[in-house]
Amino acid sequence: MPKKRRRTTSVAKKLSAIETQISSLKKTEQKILQEEQKVEQKEQEIKAEEQKIEKVLFKLGEWEFKRKHLLELIKGVAGSFLGVGLGTTLLNKEIIAAKLSWWNVSGILLFIFAISWLLIYKNEKQYVKKEGLAVVWRKLILLYGISLVIEFLALWLFASLPPEMATLVKVLVIGSYAAMAGAVSFSLI
Repeated sequence: MPKKRRRTTSVAKKLSAIETQISSLKKTEQKILQEEQKVEQKEQEIKAEEQKIEKVLFKLGEWEFKRKHLLELIKGVAGSFLGVGLGTTLLNKEIIAAKLSWWNVSGILLFIFAISWLLIYKNEKQYVKKEGLAVVWRKLILLYGISLVIEFLALWLFASLPPEMATLVKVLVIGSYAAMAGAVSFSLI
């Protein structure tokens, strides 16, 4: 008879240990379910934010102007204004333009494009993988166009437009160096 009790006690201990493990597994399972719910909730929040950013503001034929385009435009304009202000403070563009040859101005322009292209490429790598290098070129041209417009606007507003067209072009290219640096920097934010 004592052997049966030992077996029963041994079985009871094993059952108790198994029930403890099952209880522990249920608690772990509950924690995992709670974490999954938190992750799903975060995913929903991210999707909602993405939809908000991807919201189409208006269409021009096949092209859609989305909220992300507006944000990019705002960043480019803000950065260009900052760059123009900084460039005006640091450079006397009209004197430099008078001294530089067209080769130097062309070199400055190439340098602006090369550095800006690399910065944009680095920042937009995930889109480049999906859509190709056209993403970088479009953004580069957009930001350079914004920079030129802002530079011209600043020259006009401060009554600093040079009288000669050749000097104006040189001043715009030289000034666009700082404006483009600001525009690209702000677009990376």
